[in-house]
Formats: sequence, C-alpha cells, structure tokens
Amino acid sequence: MKFLIPLILLLSMVYANEELIIDANHFEADDKQGIAVFTGNVKVQKVKDKLNSEKLVVLMSKNDKNEQTPKKYTATGNVDFTVLSNDKVYLGKGDMVIYEPLESRYTILGNGYLEEKIDGRILYGEKIYLDEITGKAKVVGDDSKPVRFMMKLQDKKQE
Repeated sequence: MKFLIPLILLLSMVYANEELIIDANHFEADDKQGIAVFTGNVKVQKVKDKLNSEKLVVLMSKNDKNEQTPKKYTATGNVDFTVLSNDKVYLGKGDMVIYEPLESRYTILGNGYLEEKIDGRILYGEKIYLDEITGKAKVVGDDSKPVRFMMKLQDKKQE
C-alpha cells in the first residue's frame, strides 16, 4: 500500500492531461526496486490507447526531482494493443510487448504482428521495433519464420 499511493500520484502527474487506467486481478509493488506488477486479465487504457495481457510489469526510475517515473512497461501473455500515434492507428500482437515511454519505442517479441490501419500495411516477424517519434519500423525474422510485409494497393483502372 505504501507504493500504491505514490504510484497513483506519479501516474497522475506524468499523464496530467490524460488518464491512465490499469485493471487487473492482482497487483504487487516493490518501492525499493521501483517495480509494479499487475497480473491476471490486465487491461490498460490511456486516452484512446489500449493494451491487454496476462501480466504487466512497470519499471520506474527517478528523475532529476527524485520523483519516480515509468521507464519501461513489459506486457506478456496474450498481448494485444491499439495505439494512436502521429495520426496513425496501430494494432499489434505478440508474445511480449515492451514500451519505453521516455523514448516512445515499442518492441514486439515472438509471433509479432503490427498493422497500420489507415494505410493498410501489415508486418509479421519475430521481432518488431516501432519508433513513434521517427515513425520508423524494423522487423526481424529467421529462416523458419521470415518477415512478411503486406499492403493494400489501389486499383488503377485505365479508361
């Protein structure tokens, strides 16, 4: 409980104009380690962004004012998410999804799937990296599961 109140205050300060909601069946925290663990039917919502998983681990770090701020979110177990970024809508899935808010980076590990809804582009791979700031994506596969890229093409009929 000692960690819960600072966590709530911290999250409300970090997302002052946004509301972060995390629902789960179980919550544990270790203030000294700077870690919060949510397990069982985890559902995260921040504005229009959503994430679902079986487990979510939030690592905290201290800033210049000695306040704890989320440094890394790691979701595992049936992970899927929807993210709105730079006027794009991304849908994703994977065995593990890591979000680093300070760098605005997502990493999808294991059975990765990332779809950009507006342009109709889909990526499959074992490792998918997405940088929200630059809009760049990188996908890694292997011989047994190569990278797959799909996109919708406009039908240009000649009259």
